[in-house]
Amino acid sequence: VAALALLVATPAWGQAHQSAVPSAGTPQDIPGAMERPDRALQYRILFDVSEPNRDKDQPHQTLLRAGSLLNAMAENGVKPEAGAIAIVVHGAPDANLLTDAAHIKRFGKPNPSLALLEELAAAGVSIRICGQSYLARGYAREELHPAVQLDLMAMVTIANLMAQGYGVVRDD
Repeated sequence: VAALALLVATPAWGQAHQSAVPSAGTPQDIPGAMERPDRALQYRILFDVSEPNRDKDQPHQTLLRAGSLLNAMAENGVKPEAGAIAIVVHGAPDANLLTDAAHIKRFGKPNPSLALLEELAAAGVSIRICGQSYLARGYAREELHPAVQLDLMAMVTIANLMAQGYGVVRDD
């Protein structure tokens, strides 16, 4: 919880950079921090999202973490290539990838992650849903946000991306 608080805290440095994902926070600067986003590195990061929303009325916590990472990178002059950051959603949090109309139809309220999802997609994040989870929930393709890629299954996507050198960040 403390780590999440740091990731979504109010920006304290680098006000000149525009946030990559405005709905997510920017970590507070830590003067003298040894590890920071590095422009010399080529990032390939996969967020494995399988835990349910902690608060069903708020955006999913791991989507916020992904946005916060992108904001920290932007504050340090790092812009990952499109697709270098990927989010694979499977199981309970699938509803975060629905359109507002589909979310309202299924749950009676708008998708609290929709604005964040759109910002992540606009920032070049590859957003994927497990096809097996999609089938188990009886989703129709038009219920998914247009930015969402439908994959065969999360395990294949995760294995493929790991084989391509992606580091994995798991839900906490």
